[in-house]
Amino acid sequence: MMQLDLFAPPAPSPVAPVAYQPRPRAEVHTRAFSHDGMITVYCDEPEPIDLVVRGVPCVVSAGFSTHAVSAPGSLFWSETGFRSFGYNTMDPGEIADRICAYIDAPVKAYGCGGKLERWWPFYVLQWRQSLGFEIEMTKRDGREGVWAQWGQEAWADHWRRHDSKLAEAVERMRAEGIDPNEVGPPRGFKGKWPKIEAMA
Repeated sequence: MMQLDLFAPPAPSPVAPVAYQPRPRAEVHTRAFSHDGMITVYCDEPEPIDLVVRGVPCVVSAGFSTHAVSAPGSLFWSETGFRSFGYNTMDPGEIADRICAYIDAPVKAYGCGGKLERWWPFYVLQWRQSLGFEIEMTKRDGREGVWAQWGQEAWADHWRRHDSKLAEAVERMRAEGIDPNEVGPPRGFKGKWPKIEAMA
């Protein structure tokens, strides 16, 4: 039986550890609408390419990830204007075939059900979700029934910040030429969606 010394220094590892080296990345300017067209790519991957699928232009970066080229509110295969397919190809024909298959796949199979949808910047989607949440949560007991357990002061502060964020988002949409009434409710919303004050 071998006796182990608990106070002895650990035996040296037979293999010296290799220091982690992140893959070098670079910013590439493209025609993608978001982030002023700047896409981060790994330096050892192919450059992004332009592609048109069913009349919809996009930029494809390695992976493959697709980025909307047209302005917010235009049709795309994702409401965010971005979709990664997690498939390692940059062959335009193969990419187009896979995008078409995704568009045509039933919604139950996580496809588009044959329909493209309008894409919106993240802040617009967040505004829509927050407004939908407010309507759903307040339809029975009004605002007083939501977060009342926090106490009157915290409750009032929360709604003040909520209202301020929604107003800022609407103001930004108007500044960027987006009509809030064209955005519509989030998926699964049940009820009457409000009409936002007409564009100035």
